[in-house]
Amino acid sequence: MINRLIKWVLAWPDIIMFLGLISVTLIATYYAPTPARAIWYVIILVAYSFSKNESLWLAFFLATTDGFAGFFGLYAVTMPVLPGLPSVELVQIYVIISVVKAAVRKSNVQVFYNNYLQILFIYLIFMIIWGQMMGFSGGLNVYFRVLKGFIPMLLFYSVPRLFTKKDDWFRFFRIIFFIALVALAAQVFTLLSGLTPMEAAGIDPGEDQEESKDFRFFFSSSSSLIAYFAALYLLNRRTTSFRTPLLPYMVIFSVLAMTVLSATRGWMISFSLVLLFTFLFTGMIRSKRILEFLLISVPLLYLAFSNPLITRQVNFASERLGKIEAITEGDLTAEGSLQRLDYRSQRVMGAWRENPVFGWGLSDKGYEFGDGHVGNQSLLAVSGIAGFLLLNGFLVFFGYRLLVVFYLSARCIPDRNSILVFIIFLAGWFIIHSTSGQQFNYVGMPGKIIPQAVIFSFGAFEYQRSLMLIHGKKI
Repeated sequence: MINRLIKWVLAWPDIIMFLGLISVTLIATYYAPTPARAIWYVIILVAYSFSKNESLWLAFFLATTDGFAGFFGLYAVTMPVLPGLPSVELVQIYVIISVVKAAVRKSNVQVFYNNYLQILFIYLIFMIIWGQMMGFSGGLNVYFRVLKGFIPMLLFYSVPRLFTKKDDWFRFFRIIFFIALVALAAQVFTLLSGLTPMEAAGIDPGEDQEESKDFRFFFSSSSSLIAYFAALYLLNRRTTSFRTPLLPYMVIFSVLAMTVLSATRGWMISFSLVLLFTFLFTGMIRSKRILEFLLISVPLLYLAFSNPLITRQVNFASERLGKIEAITEGDLTAEGSLQRLDYRSQRVMGAWRENPVFGWGLSDKGYEFGDGHVGNQSLLAVSGIAGFLLLNGFLVFFGYRLLVVFYLSARCIPDRNSILVFIIFLAGWFIIHSTSGQQFNYVGMPGKIIPQAVIFSFGAFEYQRSLMLIHGKKI
């Protein structure tokens, strides 16, 4: 099985190119002197400007901010842009270049939620102005913070106009699958060795800590989120560029394993429910599908549980998950393990009650009470009930339109169950947003926004493809 997987990897030139880019970038970021590092970053940006391989570059820039094999991450790959201001993540510059490329291409792609997106954009501008009225102090670097939160949102414009073919998306998913598999390997390595890959490479000295069972590492979480969705989607397609379902099944197992090993309760609950409802409401309920998944998971589970460290970590995750039962008994802290429903939530909601309609916007107080640990409460405090209803209304609108297409395509799209995956996954994603950390917002860092731009843009692509099939048009 491993030999076949290696052959598949080598058969995909995008994977090889990705590994080349990421390897040189790793060396330049952590070992090269500053001038050489800056030169390499400029070469990367110039190369992307002239490249037509959008799949490769989106996956690469996502890896620089979301991490790859335990390396990179937020603010790891940066370069100075203006003197006196903080360095900017390379992915931010990528976003700007992608917008220029999309504008030059002048694609006539149809994005069914485009009008709604314009309303959200107008509200974002209002939040910036409102924030100024509510009080926004600081120097130019503080305004730069607002800009860095705004720029990633432009991906909602560029991604659907640059990814215009089915092959663009599938090539991107292949690389993301590879990143997710490597992330699990890095997580297991860290658990077994007690060292992160960066510590093992001598890049990060780490901290002297007493031995603890509280292992909470989750590498490449945004890439894993996309990979989990894409694997479920592809398993519900009749025809894909994947010859066998082996790789998507391995990705599903890997992402589920990472959520358990990280003991992240919101992700465990979300992904388990997503898998369950996907099995129940799509074509994956077939006995053949279940057998295929068991053939992948059972041997891997046996190998995993034969290791005492992994067994201990799984038990720790089970204990953390079990503490949620205390909430039903009135203990909002889940035996002291969940402050977000008690202290954090009350603090943020207190700020919202002071300004309930429009919130505090992007003001000093908005940033003070914008606590990403409590997603819905934070959204209320910053954007108010008006912004809360608008943003969540977009999620409902997106799911509703795809559901309509699903019912209309009953007789003309044999693999229409793949459309349901969007709706089921979005519901599970909202669970993560409500329990583990804020996912949906009017501004955000690239690592959080790229998965949204990808999945919503791909949803628009599938929506348009389905409409064309319904009306008997060739695609």
